[in-house]
Amino acid sequence: MSKYKLVASNYANTPITVIDMEAGWCVPIDNAEYLEWLEEGNTPEAADVPPEPTYKELRAAEYNLKTMGEQFGMQYDDAKNSTTTWVDWQTEIKARITE
Repeated sequence: MSKYKLVASNYANTPITVIDMEAGWCVPIDNAEYLEWLEEGNTPEAADVPPEPTYKELRAAEYNLKTMGEQFGMQYDDAKNSTTTWVDWQTEIKARITE
């Protein structure tokens, strides 16, 4: 087991910090002790790769771009104006994010 383990951020799995496995806490990636340890030829454990989001999570994220009030407003406007704005928005999301 390595003394350090990389921790990936939520953005493009870019390491932003490392875990000192012996001490049990995170240190910044530019920590002097960690950099010295690297210079000695050591290699940290790779960061855990987060799982791909599920179909349900992807859809929920898209739907949450509009508040419930905005969605109800779209539905009301569609009913009042005989339009299909809300249904079209839902259809576009479902077509783009497939199982």
